[in-house]
Amino acid sequence: MENEAPTAEQLVPDIEKRKKSLKNFFFGWITTNYDKLFLIVLLAAFIIRILVYTKTQDQALWWDAADYMASAKRWGLGLDTIDIWYYRRGFLWPLIGALFFKLGLGELSIRFLVVLLSTGIVFVTYQLIATMFDKRLALLTSIPVAFSWVFMFFTGRPLTNLPSTFFLLLAILFFWKAYILNQGKKYFILFGMFYALACLIRMQYLMFGLSFLALAIVKEKHKFLLNKGLWISVIIFFIIFIPQFTFQNQYFGNPIQDLATYYLGIGGSESGEVGVKLTSVSNLFVYFKNIPYVLDANQAGYSSLFVISTFYILFIIGFILFFLDLLLGFDKIFKSQLIQKKFFILFWIISTFLFLGYIAPHLEQRYIMPIIPILFMIAVYPIYLAIPYINKKVKLKPIIIFIGIALILAYLMMPNYEFGNQLIDSKVHSYEEVKQAGEWIKANSEPSDIIVGSGLPQLSYYSERSVYPFELAYRRDLEKKNLQELEEFIEKERPVFLVASAYEPEEEWARTFPETHQDMLTAVAGFPATDQPRVIVFRFNYPAA
Repeated sequence: MENEAPTAEQLVPDIEKRKKSLKNFFFGWITTNYDKLFLIVLLAAFIIRILVYTKTQDQALWWDAADYMASAKRWGLGLDTIDIWYYRRGFLWPLIGALFFKLGLGELSIRFLVVLLSTGIVFVTYQLIATMFDKRLALLTSIPVAFSWVFMFFTGRPLTNLPSTFFLLLAILFFWKAYILNQGKKYFILFGMFYALACLIRMQYLMFGLSFLALAIVKEKHKFLLNKGLWISVIIFFIIFIPQFTFQNQYFGNPIQDLATYYLGIGGSESGEVGVKLTSVSNLFVYFKNIPYVLDANQAGYSSLFVISTFYILFIIGFILFFLDLLLGFDKIFKSQLIQKKFFILFWIISTFLFLGYIAPHLEQRYIMPIIPILFMIAVYPIYLAIPYINKKVKLKPIIIFIGIALILAYLMMPNYEFGNQLIDSKVHSYEEVKQAGEWIKANSEPSDIIVGSGLPQLSYYSERSVYPFELAYRRDLEKKNLQELEEFIEKERPVFLVASAYEPEEEWARTFPETHQDMLTAVAGFPATDQPRVIVFRFNYPAA
């Protein structure tokens, strides 16, 4: 019987083959003792992030996270509210969130995804450093990355930085495999794809394209223009970017010109990412100055100079040792792969810090997440160089010595870990009153009702209603209005509630609006429910028709 179904015995080889393929996919990379030790680091990183998740899972969203998640909820649940999405931003993160809401998974699942991606950064860091250098340096680097207070703190917030950093590091890994190690055309495809995904989550990451270009120039000079693999990556990137360019063109015109104007201020614009208005040359260097805080959390008030300065001192020594080859052999940059590799890393750090100093001089550590693994790699580099000498002097097995060094590194990261926990604990109740106000409004209004006041976009997310700020500019690209225009809007649109919040710095006329319009407003809820609430909900009193 030719069409007879296979027996259970006949299916066994196929099932076993699939099991083996699955095992190779997840664990095929484990070939050395360093890989096995890294599994312990990865497990520790995951446990740390799960602990962060348990602390922050019910925490109120801050402004930036709510800006993305409000649109995610609107798209995923099909809410009939005003469109607050700012179309210069990459749409992928709210689109992923929308899928979660559409499937009924909700905010907790999105937060858990951030936990997985944060853990994934530790994994990709190990793979990237192992590919660029070796597994010993990769393992040493992965330990401080696992305990870093920056990654810990932002694991508790569904922002774009962790997801985009994960995709960017993957893109760099595939770029290295494709372009430097010539391991196959599929890596050019993966590079173009994951770099596009990173930028679609966070458009700032377009700046890293300059580092890839710089390496291509020193590797091949002008001949990189003829590299078919690179063109494959470029084509894949632009194909994936078509929807983003389409949206951006619809709202702001030519997307390339708009990005140049918005991020770089080209064309005389003063309305960039944070104004693109360099007030002081020293602003360019704010991220360089912040390296001790990122590495050691040394602004946290620790009394022990040894503990708080350890990684920064190591970084200074490591920086000299790591880039010594580049300094002494710069004339060999077009011939030596080692010099090119170190040039790429130095260019990557400096260009990123200068660019962020230009567009974001207010300084946020989350902006440099893609650089943090490299900073830690440089910091552990002196230890990496010292290990062969220690092995010669100490009569123990090299693996035992290495485990001891790894444990010391983990111990030195304890202030980082403690500071991360303290920071998380200190912020766990922030914006809680805004969340409560939004949930109260949702329970006491109709889906078509309009809200005015402070707290956009958090109020929009929690209330699932159309929320207009006092200036009525519910997107960055909209013109702000004045008191008279707000009064005209209220008379025409008849919003139901007005929200006053101590969290938001408002113009004087907006801050005093409840006082100057007492005849039309009645306070109906305050959060917390004390004599001094931080957030107050007012109901509009309209005359009977």
